[in-house]
Amino acid sequence: MAKKSEAKKVRITQKRSGIGRQEGHRRTIRALGIKRHQQSVVHELTPAIEGMIKKVSFMVEVEEVE
Repeated sequence: MAKKSEAKKVRITQKRSGIGRQEGHRRTIRALGIKRHQQSVVHELTPAIEGMIKKVSFMVEVEEVE
């Protein structure tokens, strides 16, 4: 098991609008901490975060951060 200091971090940026999307997609974006279009947030890559990213993968851009 990886220690916290060794955990991968990812930057998640919203690239597509939430207007007209399913309620679940909009709520997932909010749960990731993204409040507006083009905003970026940094999270440790956990199974929960991976699942949220997969759900809204067409709306976000993900890149690894050191």
